[in-house]
Amino acid sequence: MHSSNINVATLVIGPQRMSRIFCQFVLALLVLFASGALHAQDKNKKQELPHPKTLDELKSVMQKVLDDEHVPGAGVALVSNGEVLWCGGFGKADIAAGRDVVCDTEFRVGSISKTFVSLALLKLSEEGKINLEAKVSDIAPEIPLKNDWDSTNPVRVANLLEHTAGFDDMALSEVYNLHDPADISQLKVFQLHPGQENVRWPPGSRFSYANPGYGAAGYLIEKVSGQPFDAYIQQNVLAPLGIVAGDFRLTPVNKALLAQGYEANPPKIVPYREIYLRPAGDMKASPGELAKLVQFFLRRGAVEGTPLLKPGTILRMEYPRTVLSAKNGLRLGYSLANYCETTGGVVTHGHDGGIGGFLSSYRYMPEQNWGYVVLLNSTVSGKAIEDLNALAIDFLSKDFPKSQAPPVSLSAAELQSFSGFFESRAPRNELFAFLDRLGGDFHISVRDGGLVRKNLFGGSTDLIPVGKNLFRSDKDPEATSIFFADPDGSFVYSSATIDATPYAVRLSPVWPYTRLALLALSALLMASALLFAVVWIVRLLLGKMKGVSHLAVRTVPLLASLTFLGILFLSAGLLDGLGQKTPSAIVLCATSILFPILAAIGLILVLRVPTSEISRGVRIHSLLVSSACCTMALFLLSWHLVGFRAWAP
Repeated sequence: MHSSNINVATLVIGPQRMSRIFCQFVLALLVLFASGALHAQDKNKKQELPHPKTLDELKSVMQKVLDDEHVPGAGVALVSNGEVLWCGGFGKADIAAGRDVVCDTEFRVGSISKTFVSLALLKLSEEGKINLEAKVSDIAPEIPLKNDWDSTNPVRVANLLEHTAGFDDMALSEVYNLHDPADISQLKVFQLHPGQENVRWPPGSRFSYANPGYGAAGYLIEKVSGQPFDAYIQQNVLAPLGIVAGDFRLTPVNKALLAQGYEANPPKIVPYREIYLRPAGDMKASPGELAKLVQFFLRRGAVEGTPLLKPGTILRMEYPRTVLSAKNGLRLGYSLANYCETTGGVVTHGHDGGIGGFLSSYRYMPEQNWGYVVLLNSTVSGKAIEDLNALAIDFLSKDFPKSQAPPVSLSAAELQSFSGFFESRAPRNELFAFLDRLGGDFHISVRDGGLVRKNLFGGSTDLIPVGKNLFRSDKDPEATSIFFADPDGSFVYSSATIDATPYAVRLSPVWPYTRLALLALSALLMASALLFAVVWIVRLLLGKMKGVSHLAVRTVPLLASLTFLGILFLSAGLLDGLGQKTPSAIVLCATSILFPILAAIGLILVLRVPTSEISRGVRIHSLLVSSACCTMALFLLSWHLVGFRAWAP
């Protein structure tokens, strides 16, 4: 789980965006153009955060952020000069019980769990029991892994940890475990949800956040150590770090200390649900316990002066190696459950997390010997955790200089060689890949001795050259973007931060723009059927359409348009009962099948009706609406959303 803009469906949010479930299709179609303008407007209106100079000022500003964003409680730990400067809480861990958040309050920390899985495998690696470069299929052939590029690009252990194996992310039914034992084996999870370990592109070519990879990583711990993954982590990672209550398992100790998770405003309780991919997101921990993890990284793998891991191993955790962007010269990115961010003009390392009712983040800056932990017991606001992160970084780095990689001079011809239209090609969820392509396309052009990236929706970013193919934004300390040619000859743009663009390919903009135009025009025509119906249905009820024949020519396209509206409405219900065979999910499946049928019938009717028996205007409008419905149905069919079963493994 990760990312700052997380919701329940994204569960093991990882860093990035599952972020996307079917309900986002509503935004993709109905506010296709307005959303970009509003987003750009919101960015311009965004107020700069204060710059606290004292700890008391920082606490005061943090409390205001939580109040403004309606977050019930937060746990925070600050580490400065390698030591805990402050650890405590704001607000309530449990509103009904009146329990305050304190330093020892336990939170579900989501994808921060991945850090502990990675540390366990690195410890096994240092002990010579596993090799990060070993093929996963050699260690555990029972994992149902399908890789068409195995002879040249096998899936290695490091690919699992860097999210470069090419796996799809969780199926909706693979999120919450509502039926099986809490300690179900990961191998059984793979068997229940076949296909998630199918490789979609050559491993190592691109980053794409995929929780099933960490399910496989947890299984490797069990296979190599002979223990359940959580038992091995507890004995060999948590205990040495001094983490006593924190655990992957829900124990009597951490259950008594666990905060209640909430969503929405006013706060609504989110019940504790078990998850299938436990290694990817089931850890519970307090701010004080995660502060020990931060200190461990700052001390380069040592605990109270005793090495747990070698400094070189910690360094390997912090910078990626398996992905093409790294092999072509980009230093930053997602490494072994530890990724780089450049918020506040400094490079920090760590991980974010999100799970039902909780958001979390820890980050540290080894060169300046500081770090922090922020844990929220509500998913009501991604902005809250973003602002708290920014405040912590600003406060802890206030006494240190902020250097930037100096710009280099590239000729106009060199800059022009990077320009063009780019389309995202690293979808986190293949089912919703169309959302990446609808909203993630952008154009690169030359401006003022550098480049500018202009998104189709959402404003632009200046890219300053700091190398032959490396660029940064005006606030980044070093390169965060790179251009390179992949082995297939495609020209690729990649950016490093976790919610950015991991892999986009340059191509002709003709089809992407045509696709958007078709979708927008189809949505507009279908909406017009609803408006037109208000007129003719009222006239029909008033008896002013006596003798009018072929009402089906008007009615069927209207029903198709209403059915599509129903699809959008029903899709929002997927958040309730995620991955379950609920009545709304069943109706959604049926409706997605009914829509193309009605669209086709409407088109056939309007084409078959004699021109002399129907008004020309009605005929043309019905023809346009039916064509729009058929166009939309073809898009849904190409996106594999016709007959969509949210409960399917």
